[in-house]
Amino acid sequence: MELMHAVVTQESAKISCNFEQIETSIKEKLSQYEGIVFEEGSKTYAKKDVAMLRAEKKTFQDNLREEKRKYMAPWEAFETRARALINMYDTPINLINGQLQAFEEKRIEEKRELIRKIYSETVPDSLRDYIPLKSIYSPKWENATVKEKAIRQEITAAAERVGSDISTIQEMQSEGEEEAVRIYKKNLNLSEVVAYLSKYERQKQEILAKEQERRRTEEENRIRMEERERLLKEQKIKDDMEAAARKAEEEKAAAVEEARQAAEQEVMDRLIPDDFEGKAVLYSYRIHLTPDAKDKLEMFMDSVGIEWEILEG
Repeated sequence: MELMHAVVTQESAKISCNFEQIETSIKEKLSQYEGIVFEEGSKTYAKKDVAMLRAEKKTFQDNLREEKRKYMAPWEAFETRARALINMYDTPINLINGQLQAFEEKRIEEKRELIRKIYSETVPDSLRDYIPLKSIYSPKWENATVKEKAIRQEITAAAERVGSDISTIQEMQSEGEEEAVRIYKKNLNLSEVVAYLSKYERQKQEILAKEQERRRTEEENRIRMEERERLLKEQKIKDDMEAAARKAEEEKAAAVEEARQAAEQEVMDRLIPDDFEGKAVLYSYRIHLTPDAKDKLEMFMDSVGIEWEILEG
C-alpha cells in the first residue's frame, strides 16, 4: 500500500490597524490628567472624558472580536473537513488492526500452550506443588522474540533450584520440616526457611535444656526425699531400739527392785519374832544400807512398833 501524505498549504493573510494613532490619542489623554486635581467645577468634564474613553475601548474590543471571527471562518471550515477525513482513517485502521489483534492473540495462545507443554515435560510431579506454573510464569515468554530453548532453560533452572532447595531442607533432618516446607511453598525462599529451622532448633534445644533441668531438679528432690525417708526410718528404728532397751532396762531394774524388796521383806520377817508379846529386849546392829533402803527400813520398823534410834559413831 502506497503511503499518501496530506498536504496542507496556507496563503499569507494581512491584518492592519491604526495602532499608532490610537496609541498617540491615549497618551495625549493621559498627559492631560497626570497630576491634575479635580475640583467641583471640573468634574463634569472629567466624567465626559471617562465615558468617551470607555466607549472607544468597547468599540476597539468589539471590532477585534468581529475581525477575529471573520479571519477564523475559513480556518474553521477547513478544519471541519480535515477532521472528517482524519476520522475516516479509523475505519480501515480498526478493520486491519482487529485482524492483526486476532492473529496476535492466536499466536500468544499457541505460545502459552507451548509453555505449558515445556512445563509438563520439565518439572517432575514431585515438584509441581512447590512450583506451579503460575509461580514461575514470565510474561516475556509470550513475546515472539523469545524462543522455546530459552523458555525451557529457565523452567529447567527453576525446577533444579527448587529440587536442590527441597533436598537441603530434608537433609537438615529437623522436626520442623513440615512447617519449613509450607513456608518454602509460599515464596520459594530458601534463606527464609533456613532461618526458620535455625530458630526452631535453637528453641528446641532451649526447651530440651529446660526439660532436662526440670528432670534433674525432680531427681534431686526425689533423692533428697528418699534420703530423708531413709534417715527417718533409721531414726525410728534407733528410737525403737533405744525405747526397747530402756524398757528392758526398766523391766530389769523393776525385777531387781522387786527381788531386793522381797529379800528385804524376808529379812524383816525374820527380824520380827513369832511371838512379839513379852518383855522388850534392846539389841544393837550395824547394817550397811543405801539411803533408799534405810528409809524403807525405818518405815517398816515404825509400822511394826519397833522403837529404834540411830547411834552416832
